[in-house]
Amino acid sequence: MLNLPKPPVTKTKKPSWKTIAKLYKEGLLQVFGDPENPDEYLVKALKRDVHKGSEAPGQWSPHSILEIYCEGGIPNATDINEFPPMPEFGFAGGCSYNSDQWAKVDQYVNQTLALQGYAEQVYHEPYNNAVVNIGWS
Repeated sequence: MLNLPKPPVTKTKKPSWKTIAKLYKEGLLQVFGDPENPDEYLVKALKRDVHKGSEAPGQWSPHSILEIYCEGGIPNATDINEFPPMPEFGFAGGCSYNSDQWAKVDQYVNQTLALQGYAEQVYHEPYNNAVVNIGWS
């Protein structure tokens, strides 16, 4: 994603938790999904596993904006995906970090908030291997 200059702030109130949840769902679907062919498993998980922090069933971090549960289809921010070498295809092997992808989701959410006129920014913070919290920057 591009880092564009921030548009002017036009809103004086913080965005609601519902706005933040909607933007994280959109961002997660864009980054981890395929817009051309939506992953039904991810779509169902986004509907089921994104909760308002103060009302989340687990209460891992009730002061966060959101608690996102990553056990049922949403990739966790702490996961590392390792790929073995495949010399027959000229691939030496490697790994990818979901934290890099979650940073892209944060960037999407923050750029969208700025375009909507908000000054506030948010960030993700893994709580454990199954929960990601969203807080104000």
